[in-house]
Amino acid sequence: MRIAETGNWAAVLSSGRVRVIGLDGTRTIAMRGVGDIVGEQAVIDGKPRSATVRADIAVRALVLGGREFDRVLGRHPHILRVLCTVVSERLREADRNLGSQGSDTVTRVSRLLVRQADEYEVDGEREVRVNIGSQAGLGESLGLSRESAVRALRVLREANIIRTRRGVVTILDLGALRDCAG
Repeated sequence: MRIAETGNWAAVLSSGRVRVIGLDGTRTIAMRGVGDIVGEQAVIDGKPRSATVRADIAVRALVLGGREFDRVLGRHPHILRVLCTVVSERLREADRNLGSQGSDTVTRVSRLLVRQADEYEVDGEREVRVNIGSQAGLGESLGLSRESAVRALRVLREANIIRTRRGVVTILDLGALRDCAG
């Protein structure tokens, strides 16, 4: 999906992960994974797409054209409530992202890692692995330079809160990471 395209289809991800890239064409504003829907806003309001969506890894998805989308909503009106919940959560996510713009880099990186760990709904696991793709990508998603992201990860690593290895952050102490996130 590309920004400014006319949206005549949406997709529900059944495997893989995508990045939602903002107006500037470089900054990652969100990550979406299994069970998430992308492209629905343009199908619903008929306006051009407001972001670009790129696959991080191989993706499988159920693709619904505009007519199919309308037909599904007509047959299952309770799905409208689900869509409202999705839109509401995305507004909250945008508010959180805007609110963290002034935070220091360690806080911002910690908040992102906590959010991703919470998405996995960890139940008593001692270690949580979060795929960040790359340090440059992590920085980009937070509006930071690669160097700033590297420094923040180093601070967390030296505090024995995380361990890093080739695109994966292993959270060793989720409670301490939550403290860093504020």
